[in-house]
Amino acid sequence: MKRDALFNMIEQQIRPWDVSQPEVLRALHDMPRAGFLPLTHRAFAYMDTELPLVIDGIDTHTTLLTPRVLARIVQAVDLKKTETAAQVGLGDGYLTALLAKFAKSVTVFELNETILHFAQHNLNQHAVRNVNYELSNGLKNGADQYDVLVLAGSVAELTQGLKQRIVVGGRLFAIVGCEDAAVMHAVLVKRTSETSWTQDTLFETVAPALTQTHTHSAFAF
Repeated sequence: MKRDALFNMIEQQIRPWDVSQPEVLRALHDMPRAGFLPLTHRAFAYMDTELPLVIDGIDTHTTLLTPRVLARIVQAVDLKKTETAAQVGLGDGYLTALLAKFAKSVTVFELNETILHFAQHNLNQHAVRNVNYELSNGLKNGADQYDVLVLAGSVAELTQGLKQRIVVGGRLFAIVGCEDAAVMHAVLVKRTSETSWTQDTLFETVAPALTQTHTHSAFAF
């Protein structure tokens, strides 16, 4: 039954939304989303809906993106096994697991300890080992650069500091729009030189704001 739901998600939600790369579709099949969700929400794992991340009855005030948006992100950034990636906003760890399938390593930035520990537990359970965890604000400017940077939530604007965090030839995915906007734009930024970038709009959507607020952990396993 669960495999039928996963198959239907891929065929009825993912493929029609311009996700066609066989490697991405295979990754979605091999890494079932249900295994990353809290038990209370696993019945909704393959539905085309955003889900609240509630861990052990605690509302983390984080909303998980829909499977089709996650699939478009993975396809758009087009990671290679020689490349490093960073993700700001960890969620349940599912997007990280998908990115990690294609990357040399993924560094995740999360300020909510409960979310970080929950996602880390999920990733360990699925034997995803090439992930580095940072309990810090990933939206702040940093010295480290990556081939790919993914913002797993919306931001009001893309700062120059964020663009500087990808190497020449690197890609940055973000959903850009004000928090109360009726429509936001998913964009892919590519760095073409030390001083220049291009930006393409991939699709329209609405996504919850990416929050990077420090919260102590209440998660135990």
